[in-house]
Amino acid sequence: MKRMNLARIIWMVLALLCAAASGVMAAPLPRVSVVYVNNAKTTYDPAIDDCILTNLDETLSKKFEIVKSDAVLRKLADMGMTDLSMAERRDIMDALSGENCDYIICLSVEPFQRKEKITFFTQGIEMIATVPFKLIDVKGDRYLYNGKFVEQQSDSTWVGSVGNKSVAIKSLQKVNKGINKVIHEKMFVK
Repeated sequence: MKRMNLARIIWMVLALLCAAASGVMAAPLPRVSVVYVNNAKTTYDPAIDDCILTNLDETLSKKFEIVKSDAVLRKLADMGMTDLSMAERRDIMDALSGENCDYIICLSVEPFQRKEKITFFTQGIEMIATVPFKLIDVKGDRYLYNGKFVEQQSDSTWVGSVGNKSVAIKSLQKVNKGINKVIHEKMFVK
């Protein structure tokens, strides 16, 4: 009789421990609202969007729930703000008030600056990518980062010409490295 009671008690304790462990594992991930605008206005905008958004997804998806917020842009426009980089923290938080998020990431890709580089032997181009980036801690009601990434990339060839798209994407990949560094330093160190 004692063996059966002891076995039941051990079984109950194990069941409770498993239930508690599953409750901890099922805890919701912190939510990150991503507000993204592509102002580059190029013929390869989908590749630019893919470069930036895929990087954010790969960087954030393991530790955060990602929510893309297009309605925020409309709300900010209704408030008279057409340039995301000029929007203030409070305006962005007010526009996202119904989203229930822990962090807000705002970034916009500005038009690329293109310069041709011609030497006696080669022809090439230089592209400069400018991406204003804001990282807001909603619960702390503060900026974790408010700045701009400006990265340059160039390429050249002996024959023919270099395409804008390949050089622009390379400059955005440098921007992605900067964004990832900020995210890891500010969001993952808690």
